[in-house]
Amino acid sequence: MPGRTVRKAAPPAAARAAVAQCALELRRIGDKWDLRQKILNLLMKLFCPET
Repeated sequence: MPGRTVRKAAPPAAARAAVAQCALELRRIGDKWDLRQKILNLLMKLFCPET
């Protein structure tokens, strides 16, 4: 019908679950890297206070 836009179908539940799982894994990886960086910064402050 002219003038009407076609709505996109919602992704299947399995695809949404996969996207959510991927996002969760990326968040965990980011948290680990952030913790690693904080530890390195602390060590730098302890062993190289002149910088």
